[in-house]
Amino acid sequence: MPTVKHRSATLQQQRGFTLLELLISSIIFAIMAIMAYGGLNNVIKNSEASKQSLARLQQVQQSVAIISRDFSQIIPRAIRDEYGNRQPYVVAGNNIDQLVEFTRGGRVNPARLRRSSLLRVAYQVDEDKLVRLQWPQLDRAQGVEPRRTEILDGLEEVRLRFLNKQGKWSERWPPLNNTGNAAGKQTLYAIEIVLELEDWGKIRRLYALN
Repeated sequence: MPTVKHRSATLQQQRGFTLLELLISSIIFAIMAIMAYGGLNNVIKNSEASKQSLARLQQVQQSVAIISRDFSQIIPRAIRDEYGNRQPYVVAGNNIDQLVEFTRGGRVNPARLRRSSLLRVAYQVDEDKLVRLQWPQLDRAQGVEPRRTEILDGLEEVRLRFLNKQGKWSERWPPLNNTGNAAGKQTLYAIEIVLELEDWGKIRRLYALN
């Protein structure tokens, strides 16, 4: 027959957790869970921020590539607008709706269709967005609308300058002579464009023209 002392030792060995121990364990578990959730939440936020930064980087790089492709392929070919008026191959500073409009080459024609390799392109600002316009042909008919593509947002300002043969910069093209008439025979040597973005600051590009 077990003695009283042996019974007491057996009861102590079979005893479970007390209420206080369970409460302390629950508190520790809750603290660890909160810490783990905070760390996971920070990881998720950092991941989302990285994705947004990468998407923004890709947008800016793609936009600059489009602008570079357009400006580096400017061709001295004047056009007729929808009213039959002759327009220089580069026009800027005299249209409140557009920053610049110009003729460029290098139109892709993989199917080898019977069409011109030249394009008429323009850029404009719509609120904080830079918009690219492209017409289906150079000499425009009335009612023909350009294809409109928003290529960059978060835009604060765009500035353009044009360098002539004499090494003088002008914010419009063709520049005005002393009598106020457009100097249509001026030679354009270079174009400078400055994009000022909300998050990236200033991006400056200079394009020399042949």
